[in-house]
Amino acid sequence: MGAQEWIAFGALCLGIIVAFWNIGSRQTDNRNQILSRIEANREELNDELSAIRIAAYEEYKILRKEMAEAHGVAYREFGETVLAIREKVTQVELWIRDELKDTRHTLQGGMDQRHVITDEKIEKVSDRVRQLEIGRSKS
Repeated sequence: MGAQEWIAFGALCLGIIVAFWNIGSRQTDNRNQILSRIEANREELNDELSAIRIAAYEEYKILRKEMAEAHGVAYREFGETVLAIREKVTQVELWIRDELKDTRHTLQGGMDQRHVITDEKIEKVSDRVRQLEIGRSKS
């Protein structure tokens, strides 16, 4: 190879190196531009989110205050009603206890009788099942 070929080969290698260098620098520039845009968008979104959070917290405080006021009014207004209902229930319970004691004892006796009958039926069914199991085990 002569001197001209070596010079052409060197120029080719240098051209390839310069091309790769330019591609790398453009990629770096593009990357930097993209990163700066992302950072700007992120800061903008953070500002918007902070404003939304502050507004939501203010709304929460207002609603909490309104609910506390409504609860206080309801508690005062209906507290006497609840007390009157409790008193009436107590009076009804005492009247039932005093006036219907015979009926209560009769009702309890009837329920006890039903439980006894049900227990007897369950025992009969259990005996039948045992007899069937014994009969099957012998076969």
